[in-house]
Amino acid sequence: MNRFLSILVCLAVSGAGLAAVTGCSPVAQTTYHSLLGSSDLASHPTAGQSRLAILVGPVSVPDILRTSQIATGGAGERYLLSEQHRWASEVDREVARAVGEQLATRLGTEQVALYPMQQHLEPAHQVILDILALEGVLGKEAKLTVRWSVVDPNSKTARITRRSTFSEQPADSGYGAWIAAQRHNISRLGEEIAAAITTMP
Repeated sequence: MNRFLSILVCLAVSGAGLAAVTGCSPVAQTTYHSLLGSSDLASHPTAGQSRLAILVGPVSVPDILRTSQIATGGAGERYLLSEQHRWASEVDREVARAVGEQLATRLGTEQVALYPMQQHLEPAHQVILDILALEGVLGKEAKLTVRWSVVDPNSKTARITRRSTFSEQPADSGYGAWIAAQRHNISRLGEEIAAAITTMP
């Protein structure tokens, strides 16, 4: 009877998550990730267009990304939502901030605002982004597909519209490496958009 009671006590304590008492696995901590902060920017000198004003957004994302849980997979694979790895903020805001930083550095301007605009700014260009895919398998691929437009902020007329796909192989099978690969994809997206803006009057 004493042995039976000991087993029940162990199971009860384990269910309560007191791993230090029972020797069971501890509850995993949640890690928050951001698309902002690519080291690629350090190698790109800023251009001399300090008066250029840019509005970034709105950014639309697939429904699967409208959760704080990071979704991997897709492209024929089942999507996997992680409980322990989450976005630091909404994905649309993460993308907008990351692209905004790319454009600020590559175009040499601090006059970059996110949609909806909170400060007084008269943007020369507005960048609208439709994220078609932000997916890939850990350790194998990080893929970003975007349909983007540079429009006239006043008339909302598209000056240019393109569909861009970027793919990067993560350095390892961890979430940190997958996020880093997606940051590099966004760096290449920012380079492409900046190049298009520099050709416009």
